[in-house]
Amino acid sequence: MTLGNVGRASYAEFAGKRKVLIIPYVTPTRDDEELDTMIRTYWSDAVAKVQSLEVGLGEVRHLFHEGSVGEGGEAVEILQHGNPHGFHQLKTLIGQGAVLEPTEDVECLKETLDLHRCMSVVEVSHLVAERLAGWFEESRVKRYAAIATNVDQRVEENGVAVLVISPDHEVKFPSNVETVYVVPPILDRINKWLRDHPITSDVTSDEPDPTPERAPDDGTPGGAQQ
Repeated sequence: MTLGNVGRASYAEFAGKRKVLIIPYVTPTRDDEELDTMIRTYWSDAVAKVQSLEVGLGEVRHLFHEGSVGEGGEAVEILQHGNPHGFHQLKTLIGQGAVLEPTEDVECLKETLDLHRCMSVVEVSHLVAERLAGWFEESRVKRYAAIATNVDQRVEENGVAVLVISPDHEVKFPSNVETVYVVPPILDRINKWLRDHPITSDVTSDEPDPTPERAPDDGTPGGAQQ
């Protein structure tokens, strides 16, 4: 269900159910002032919409963020490093009582990141590339299953959580978890800007980072939609 489909008449459908409000993770793929401004607006609008939904759905008590593996102050510091454009807005939810939860299984996350790095350097053998791709897909499935388990175990009956995750994620939630996508309209402008300003071939992309900020949109943490 998307944000636009949630109104006063439908709030009753969520009564007694666990709710997960999903914010697609968006981060700059290059340095540009205009893009930077739009993405900061995206996060501000996303959190504002979450807060408006709390009126009908209940207060957000859990915050899950792709790439998060810890708890407490250390996890908050990692979030600040991993998502600097959305950090201050998401911290508002934490200040209002939401707990930043461990989202990833550490070993699954490490495996996915390492396999992605391996795939990026294969240049000659198609067999090696195929085997790595198969292994990588298995790793992605395990990783998304672990995220679903963490959400399932930590969100209580009638609880409300926010999950920040890549737009093309494949997390499959239990049947008793209702999901609502929070997608600010400015995302259309961001995607149009990215299409109109493609990355040139002479720009070398960096390897993914274990924090959400620096990873592509292919099953590794925190890919920006392009």
